[in-house]
Amino acid sequence: MKVTCPHCQEKMSPKDIKSINKNSIYVEKQCPSCDGWFSLNKRLTKIKTLGMTLLLITSLLNIFGIKSEYSIVFSSIGLVGVLVALLITFIGKNEKVDKPSQ
Repeated sequence: MKVTCPHCQEKMSPKDIKSINKNSIYVEKQCPSCDGWFSLNKRLTKIKTLGMTLLLITSLLNIFGIKSEYSIVFSSIGLVGVLVALLITFIGKNEKVDKPSQ
């Protein structure tokens, strides 16, 4: 999957990105061609994290058999969570970051 820099519109492979700044749940990356910083849209990052959290919680509830009569419901919610996270990962738009927040 190619990533597009919002500064120079250059398409790059994720393995080409050398500088990454992790700031809580937000991950900022530096474009190797223009040295501009970018990250996934903040709202999309929160939705992606929510989707992964739904998957984790529902998976744990199913594994430990808590309220096993609701396991189909838990599985469905977990599936929705992982689909949301995957869609945002592959379709989400990056936005410019002026400088890495430290």
